[in-house]
Amino acid sequence: MVSLFQRRPSLAAAAANLEKHGFSPAEGGRLAAFLERSAPRAVYHANPRHLAEQLGLDERGALRLLVAALYEGLITLHWDVRCPRCGQATAHTGLNGLRHETTCSFCQATHAPRLDQEVRVTFSVHRRFRALTPAADDRAYRAEVEARLGAVPGHTLLLLPEFQRLFPQERLLPDESLEVARVALLFTDLAGSTALYAQRGDPRAYHLVRLHFAELFAAADRHGGTVVKNIGDAVMAAFQTPAEALQAALAMQAGIARLNQRERLAGDEQLILKIGLHSGPCLHVTLNDRPDYFGTTVNVAARVQGLSRGRDVAFTDAVHGEAEAAALLAGRPLQTTRAALKGLDGELTVYCLTGPDAV
Repeated sequence: MVSLFQRRPSLAAAAANLEKHGFSPAEGGRLAAFLERSAPRAVYHANPRHLAEQLGLDERGALRLLVAALYEGLITLHWDVRCPRCGQATAHTGLNGLRHETTCSFCQATHAPRLDQEVRVTFSVHRRFRALTPAADDRAYRAEVEARLGAVPGHTLLLLPEFQRLFPQERLLPDESLEVARVALLFTDLAGSTALYAQRGDPRAYHLVRLHFAELFAAADRHGGTVVKNIGDAVMAAFQTPAEALQAALAMQAGIARLNQRERLAGDEQLILKIGLHSGPCLHVTLNDRPDYFGTTVNVAARVQGLSRGRDVAFTDAVHGEAEAAALLAGRPLQTTRAALKGLDGELTVYCLTGPDAV
């Protein structure tokens, strides 16, 4: 006789698929146990920082695990938009459901949600593994967790390379945009790349450029950001804070220096990296089917990179004046200039960290 009831799939068995994303069986097992045994309210629109706390992970590590679990179907993702007036959150199942102006479903107030403030990410255990009753929707509990740990902004998730790679469909609509209150942008370029191709030949030069990209991508990820795009030999990377962008810039210069040594490049054949940083508000948009940024902050960061002479890091007051970045720069010799940037009114103070201190 065929059973009228189907057994629910095993969370532990499904979590074994996380190994192909680089997670150990123990890590997958702990996540499965959390999703299976926690109180219903803890796995419904759950705060990723709570998971990080329970599993002993840092925030970025927890997000990496959750992104893999989302891809394997263990959980579902919510884009929760918090109303600045009443404090209630309206849930969206995809980034394409967000608008630059929205109306709160609770108090009917209209507001412009910011990707790094009002837009937050939460997750729920997938219903095929565990059916949650309406009682799991405990808003008071979620508010207590958020008051203690803070929320994870949507922008934080978008700065994770794994999310961009595994979920290319998670994009704003092409005619939409969301403001980011503060993003730190990093632009790079290779000095003398045309000569490199002429001297080394296209295949060898292309190989070196690819190696240089690997250093830049790894440094951005290691310091909390991601490469948004590359144009020719240049890249644009985004970070939450100026300090993270500055740390990544220093790591990039150190990585290129090591690459020159490994490849035994000397004289005119050496790879010389130019880097510029700026931080401020801008718009998160979709261009050419990819996430991107638009606005004055982007233009300033690109222009500042043009002031770099190579093997250095050029940056603005917006970076220099941020407390954590200032601590990183303490005691390092800086060159300071006033510069008029093409297409922008007035002059900006631009700082340049050069020499051994830049790497």
